[in-house]
Amino acid sequence: MNEPAASAIEELVAEAHRRGAHETKVIDTCLLTPRQWVRMKCQFGCPAYGTNYTCPPHVPGLGEVERFIGEYSTALMVEFVDLETLVDQKKVLKALHAMEREALFAGLYKAFGIAAGPCHLCKVCKAAKGEPCHDIRPRPSLESLGIDVYELANAAGFELRPVHKKNDIFKSYGLLMLY
Repeated sequence: MNEPAASAIEELVAEAHRRGAHETKVIDTCLLTPRQWVRMKCQFGCPAYGTNYTCPPHVPGLGEVERFIGEYSTALMVEFVDLETLVDQKKVLKALHAMEREALFAGLYKAFGIAAGPCHLCKVCKAAKGEPCHDIRPRPSLESLGIDVYELANAAGFELRPVHKKNDIFKSYGLLMLY
């Protein structure tokens, strides 16, 4: 990694922590493997399916996702811990958007943020009404792109397990594709 990129990543890590991230890790994008079974779980098990522009069927197919990932070699994975409600997912999305913007101005113009889980920026997504979205903030979810978040988080060195009980620690993840 060249010195300007390393410096930019340090700033992005600091921004993530300012925005409430618990931990960050620079990862190789070879850890990102789109899987059909993840998309099937979106379609057959997620109430957001078809009602959100950041979820299937409104996102690219796995072939396009593989090509997209292939254009990157490095990403910054961000972990948020103890998010108690889905409304707090906005925190992850807002952090990624701010980091993407900061990366752009630091010269990492390819930066693209992706959060786990459905978008919670609007109370009701315009997709549910069949209306176009002109907001620049929404991004597809990791799961909608076929990424197994459990596999990715654990391969990256985080520890992610399913939440079983109300008092279990809830973790959420974001990924900032860099270069």
